[in-house]
Amino acid sequence: MAKFSFDDAEEDPPAAASGGDKRKREDGPPGGAPPKARNLAVGGGEPDGSATVGEERAEGSGRKVVETGGGEADEGISVRIDPDVLDCSICFEPLRPPLYQCQNGHVACFSCWSRLSNKCHICSHDANFARNIALEKIVESVKSSCSYANWGCSKLVSYSLRDAHEESCLFAPSVCPIPGCGYRGFTGWWSGHFFIDHNAEGLRFMYGQHFEVNLEMSVPFLVLLAEDDHLFLVLNKNVMPFGHAFSVVCLRTGNLNWNFLYEIKAISSANTENSLQLKASVTNTREWGGLHPTEAFLLVPYVFCKSSKLTLNLSIERFADVGGGYVTSSVL
Repeated sequence: MAKFSFDDAEEDPPAAASGGDKRKREDGPPGGAPPKARNLAVGGGEPDGSATVGEERAEGSGRKVVETGGGEADEGISVRIDPDVLDCSICFEPLRPPLYQCQNGHVACFSCWSRLSNKCHICSHDANFARNIALEKIVESVKSSCSYANWGCSKLVSYSLRDAHEESCLFAPSVCPIPGCGYRGFTGWWSGHFFIDHNAEGLRFMYGQHFEVNLEMSVPFLVLLAEDDHLFLVLNKNVMPFGHAFSVVCLRTGNLNWNFLYEIKAISSANTENSLQLKASVTNTREWGGLHPTEAFLLVPYVFCKSSKLTLNLSIERFADVGGGYVTSSVL
């Protein structure tokens, strides 16, 4: 069994400011973040024990660990290669079979070859493209650890599917929405971060209970901190010439077995008999960069607000995902 390790793991998670850690996370390497060099180490079990030492170094430093099948541990060899050879030389995405090469051996992914008009992008020769079966087998055998291994993810995934996994990895940190902050954290750490760095920001609430929020019409979002430390944003988008579109998103990756619904209600300040209401699912996002949900939002006309503020009545309900159904947190 050969083992590969990438030296490009994500930096260490920040120390928790307060509150309990909701998920198991590995501590980062002592003395700072792991090196960023993109080298690929392959360890085989040498009789002198060098492979064992290499394996401990990879696991202890939080490097990406990649396993490929084949061979007994004591029959391996140790080499170092550049993992960039596993990426397409045209689009720079991970290579995925089927893989084709020109007569000089230059390889690219199938989607890129199909756009080259039978000329190699490197040597420019007329290309009689042929399958590179050997490289396909190598690419298919490589299993890479997640970039968020230092943050607690222990999964090994196919190198070609690593990007797709990391897009939905439950251990991918979310980015604080406050402009200029740059803090990255998880559910369980937001309260401490906001208490220390953004004490005037954020409104706490309890699931299933209605509460009012007074929102400045010029403010793009309002931060809400739930009782379990999930971080929500009430988004405010000015939709000229109609009014303001309000929606709710949650900063997290994956569902973590929880789903959320929200109800939002706006009452006209000019005529309290006029009201608008929406019930919808909360959208998840790892980082809010100004994008607003398009599937569901509450559009409130300008005439509902006489001054620069608008009062909204809001509630958020938490549901456990149980076998494809939903159970409200109040009965758990």
